[in-house]
Amino acid sequence: MTESRQYIACTFRPGDARQYTYHNDGEAVAVGDTVKVTDRDGVGWKRVTVAAIVDTAPSFPTKPILGKVEPEPESEPLTEKEDF
Repeated sequence: MTESRQYIACTFRPGDARQYTYHNDGEAVAVGDTVKVTDRDGVGWKRVTVAAIVDTAPSFPTKPILGKVEPEPESEPLTEKEDF
């Protein structure tokens, strides 16, 4: 079951002034989250940052996000083994 549709404004690079609006039918996302969107060719995907949550549906069609980018798990620091 999906939650209600969420419209989100995203930027492709930090500091970008231009935002692109997508929709999300899955798990809710928040400002600052990194999500996946289809790339220009429709073959792969790009990382974008959620810049804003849009309260109303835009007057133009939107593309869906592919999902949230989960952070990489932190690896344990390497420790020196004692030699006996």
